[in-house]
Amino acid sequence: MANISVRLMTTGILAAAAATLAAGTSLAADRCEGKKPYLIYYATHAIAEPVWATVKKGAEQGADDNCLKIKWTQDDKFSIETTINRMETAITEKPDMLVITATDPTAMRPTIEKAKAAGIPMIAINVLDPAPKDQRVPYLIGIGADLYQSGVAAAEQVLKVNPHPKRGVVPNHVPGHVGLEQMAKGFTDTLAKAGAQTEVIAIGTDVSQSSAMLSNYFLAHPDTDAVFCMNSGPFCFETLLDVERRENLSKSVSNVTFDVSPALLDAIASGEAIAGIDQLMYLQGYLPAVIARTYLDYGMMPGADISTGPAIIDKSNLDKVKFRLMEGGLN
Repeated sequence: MANISVRLMTTGILAAAAATLAAGTSLAADRCEGKKPYLIYYATHAIAEPVWATVKKGAEQGADDNCLKIKWTQDDKFSIETTINRMETAITEKPDMLVITATDPTAMRPTIEKAKAAGIPMIAINVLDPAPKDQRVPYLIGIGADLYQSGVAAAEQVLKVNPHPKRGVVPNHVPGHVGLEQMAKGFTDTLAKAGAQTEVIAIGTDVSQSSAMLSNYFLAHPDTDAVFCMNSGPFCFETLLDVERRENLSKSVSNVTFDVSPALLDAIASGEAIAGIDQLMYLQGYLPAVIARTYLDYGMMPGADISTGPAIIDKSNLDKVKFRLMEGGLN
């Protein structure tokens, strides 16, 4: 009799579990029932590096959560020309929502105006047109960090540990990138007000060349005590650290970088960087899908651009950010 009871109980549990699983599957299928599967198309200046992989994760999750079809495009190396070419291709595919970056508003304006004339609504992420809203290229809303203020925030981190810096430098790995130029200006303006000499140097994305340029800069300017890298990977920060370690400078220079990477987090822990400035790249991928669904279904849009930064990473939140990076892969 006991065995029969156990068998009946086990059968009941399995049946309940199967019913729950079936209900969950049905709910997942029903979630998108009756919703038009609009196409959201990402034609930004994305390239094959970790921070853009994070944006892609956000975009894919956002599209899935909001029952959208998604097309993601990117380049191997940064190029305004090929970004515009991908935007032109997107226009021919007539997406319901086009996601762009306003990296070079002047060069991109004819293509963006063409998309508008074709009736394709647009959202800008990551780099927004700094012109007044009534003069900027015609996207509906921008989502990204305030890049000038991100530079200001980086300088403020320096001033917390060194109120009277002598010389600050910003190595720019993509000269002509309007967003990076804004960010560099925020940093240099703020340090200059504190009495520091400041400079922006073009280093490019050739790591061996930028390594030599940084080494030569320290040699020519031994009073340099603050550096703001605008890339947390090999295009600036990782290369900078290699140079500083070779020359025993990594703990005597106040290093700050933009975006998050394992190298940055390790450097904050070791005292070789004082802080990182983050822009929450996952949200820059995710939020356009949320907004696209609302706009395409109801014709409604938030009334202002959405700022995703600057967000500060330092020793106070290092463990939490490490968990985000290592467990979620959200760098």
